[in-house]
Amino acid sequence: MTAATQEASEQRRDEAAQDQEKHAGGKVLHMHTAHPQIPIPYVTPGDLFTGARAGARAATSLLPAPRKLAYYGLLGGMTAAGLLEWPVALAVGAATEVITREQGARARAERGEQERRQATPEPSARMTEPSRPTHTAMA
Repeated sequence: MTAATQEASEQRRDEAAQDQEKHAGGKVLHMHTAHPQIPIPYVTPGDLFTGARAGARAATSLLPAPRKLAYYGLLGGMTAAGLLEWPVALAVGAATEVITREQGARARAERGEQERRQATPEPSARMTEPSRPTHTAMA
């Protein structure tokens, strides 16, 4: 391409851009927005009074045991007061949860093993008849 043709093509591009700005009223910004589907429960006043016990039971089932809740609350309080750094508190809380779950799983496995043993008696505890010879005497 020669310099003259290059200059002409740049001039045409500039004119086209100016025409677009005139028609569009300036620069255009295209924005994309996300609209996620979030289910919102519909609660009536009657639901509040008739299902209050069931709702409270469902809400408290999501909370940890009171002793555990107190422990994690104390750990968080110590962190907020500055007695513990947050990475240390996080490590202590995570380690406690892992150990607690592992101990619970081990205890459940032991209980299941004991129940299985009780359901099937040991071979030595079974009552078996002594075997008798099946020989018959010939006369």
